[in-house]
Amino acid sequence: MSLRWRGFRRDSARPGELPDEAELRFFEGLQNIFALPSVKLPRKVRRICGADAAYRGRVVVSAAALSVNGTITNSYCYRGSFTIPYVSGLFYMHEGPFVVAAIERLGSRPQLLCFDAHGAAHPRSAGLATVAGMLLGIPSLGIAKSLLVGRVEKADSSGLEKIVYRGGVVGFVTGRGRERRYWSPGYSVTLAGLKRIIAGYRDTCLQSLSEAHRLSARYLDCEDQS
Repeated sequence: MSLRWRGFRRDSARPGELPDEAELRFFEGLQNIFALPSVKLPRKVRRICGADAAYRGRVVVSAAALSVNGTITNSYCYRGSFTIPYVSGLFYMHEGPFVVAAIERLGSRPQLLCFDAHGAAHPRSAGLATVAGMLLGIPSLGIAKSLLVGRVEKADSSGLEKIVYRGGVVGFVTGRGRERRYWSPGYSVTLAGLKRIIAGYRDTCLQSLSEAHRLSARYLDCEDQS
């Protein structure tokens, strides 16, 4: 299969080029995830982590920001280089290794992971948010800025608009205009659990994700200036 980088075509990594360390760890870990049992989402979620990445060309900086009881207490940035180009529908292969690497290096294990990506609201019902959460063995969800599949239907009794795909609800929508977000369950989070998270931890999830976005963009700019 031919894959395309910005501006030129490539079928694989350059001759003799090794994958980034984060990519190697990520794909090695994928071989074990199907043996993992589900992890129960705690009734009270104290440690919520947001993870995001920024990139320019092949340089990528990922960031994980941990919120404890609503306050950002810890963060980690990972710098790497893509060897696997973006392929539509396989975003987890492109960005997944790097956000996972940042989370692994936090030094404190989160109880819930939030990604600027999709979970169940995905053509294969399992986007980056699902795969990364499963690989880490931590309940996860996707909070995306755009709709990837399905349609949005009017709010139910909870006041949340629903994302409907292939006849079933795969997520919910919050906000208006530029603040509109598309939430979907990832690993070990049910639709009922997602409703509970939005009701009780919406602001904390968005805060941690916003901080991860800010950090990744900031350190990418620092890389450019060095």
